[in-house]
Amino acid sequence: MAKPKKSSILDEKFDEAPKMPTMTAVSETPVNLSAVLSKQAVYQPFHLWVVGDTPLITHAWSFKAKHEMLAKQVKATKAGKEQRDPQADFVSSLYEMGDGCYGFPVTGLKNCILSAAHKDKGIARSDVMKALFISAEMVRVRPALAGAVCDMPLLRIYGGDPEMREDMVKIGGINKVANLAYRGQFTVWAMKVRGKFNPAVITAEALAFLIQEGGIANGIGEWRNERKGIFGAFHLASAEEEKQWEKYADGKGPLPVPESYKMAAE
Repeated sequence: MAKPKKSSILDEKFDEAPKMPTMTAVSETPVNLSAVLSKQAVYQPFHLWVVGDTPLITHAWSFKAKHEMLAKQVKATKAGKEQRDPQADFVSSLYEMGDGCYGFPVTGLKNCILSAAHKDKGIARSDVMKALFISAEMVRVRPALAGAVCDMPLLRIYGGDPEMREDMVKIGGINKVANLAYRGQFTVWAMKVRGKFNPAVITAEALAFLIQEGGIANGIGEWRNERKGIFGAFHLASAEEEKQWEKYADGKGPLPVPESYKMAAE
């Protein structure tokens, strides 16, 4: 009598119908995500003042420069070289915000802070980039192409009026040519900075350290320490300095001139 044939593994696998996974009942009531976030806020708001230690040099893209760049890209007929106007260069270098006020790109300050971060310091640059947001005023500037929009996120500069600054610079590619540059300079200046950060990624103490470190090691604006200069250096304001600049910003106090500037003027 022949022995019964053993079933193969495949036969055993399909002896029974496959079992369907158990479905968990889902409530039809929608979840209010806003209420969930309000109970567990992720980002912590902050505000502070940064005070300039050395003059700030601004160099905004002028409409003329942007228009020439656009004309070159669309292969438009090149116009003849216009006569140099130092006053126009100076005015064009400023980031105007209206009402006689001026600003500075918020991206410049954030990049300054990021430059001070490094994984070897225990604060990775990529982590800070994702965990830090700095608020800014959106100012619409004149674009090179009519009909386009260009919104510039700016931080308001508090301090003295801008002065025309003259510098000897070299422009061009391999064969650089010496030229004179006329740009705006803010000798006494400060900025009120607001934003938010993720305390699960970066602590308040670490953020304060990066701002202080970036202000000296990197700076902002033209000819800063990061670019072999000394301009655009700043520090995190003390509690007393904050009070002085708040009063000045509200029109209730004089311009807070740092002691280093007072000594230089004597």
